Amino acid sequence: MANHAGVSVGTVSNVLNRPDIVANATRSRVLAAISELGFVPNDAAR
Repeated sequence: MANHAGVSVGTVSNVLNRPDIVANATRSRVLAAISELGFVPNDAAR
């Protein structure tokens, strides 16, 4: 997903867990990648 959005894994993590610290444009790009790839968070993996 990070590669698809052109960002680091840490940025994807921040978008999912601390979206307020990520720039709007970057957050939008990551959220679009999440939608396109059909990502579903796995709470058991936390």
